[in-house]
Amino acid sequence: MRLNSFAQPLRVLGIVCFYGAGVVLIREIAQRLRLSTWGVVLLGCAFALVEEGLALQTIFNPIGMDGEAVYGNAFGVNWFWAVVVSGYHVVWSVLIPIAVVHLAFPHSRRSPWASRRAAGALTAVFACGTAIFVVISLLRSDFRLSWVHAAATIVVTAGLVLAATTCKDRGRAGSAAGAPGRMAVGLFGLVAGTGWFVLFLVAFIGGPVSFVWWTAGALSFVAAAALVLRRWTRRQWTPRHQLVLCFGAGMSAALFGLLLVALDGNRANTAFQCVVIAALIAAYISLDRRLSLQEALEFA
Repeated sequence: MRLNSFAQPLRVLGIVCFYGAGVVLIREIAQRLRLSTWGVVLLGCAFALVEEGLALQTIFNPIGMDGEAVYGNAFGVNWFWAVVVSGYHVVWSVLIPIAVVHLAFPHSRRSPWASRRAAGALTAVFACGTAIFVVISLLRSDFRLSWVHAAATIVVTAGLVLAATTCKDRGRAGSAAGAPGRMAVGLFGLVAGTGWFVLFLVAFIGGPVSFVWWTAGALSFVAAAALVLRRWTRRQWTPRHQLVLCFGAGMSAALFGLLLVALDGNRANTAFQCVVIAALIAAYISLDRRLSLQEALEFA
């Protein structure tokens, strides 16, 4: 978020309601149903479709909300953008926030946080956030979502939620092999995240290669990254490995944001983004020290 975004109270309210309540709800569903990481990924995909498909409608709008053409539209769907923005929400909007909170509060990571009444209230707040995003979309763009696309999005979203409920966390046997060094894990998060944000640019720049190949390449990229992480996490994976992975991916997002605001030439936004990066580094150092101390106590 840029500094001047705080001058738009409706947008800030929508972000707080949609992301705040939505991610907590995903976490609560995952805990109550004992879902695996793949279950959370599917819920994250549903989360992305609600926001970008039904609320902001960027998956279908051939002209972006800021007036830029979106690359790779066919049959009324921005296919390449749908993959890229969904991947962004799954990782940076859902997985990383939940993982970091669990690392900060390890004693409550396995238990639900909200009562049924509180969960109902969160659902209402999430619905309000969705409604606010719909209003923002209607105010910023002349595009109107067709009932066919809306119905299809609802069906796919419901299917993703249903599929997520079948992904139970049954535990897994760890390997005696050592996990890679934490620096390598952090670098992997930074490089993989940066690669994904490069795809963001392709979604608006386009190129001589068909968007079908770009979309296939993006999905292959996801599969390769998932296989690497699956292999690593089956080894002697520690909370500090998980933290540095989140930090690397988080830094890729922060640096990409810095690039965008620097290109805009707004000094206030650039300074604000630098403060965000500094805060991210400070938070990582602080939490890593705490995890290091906990690790030392466990082996003492």
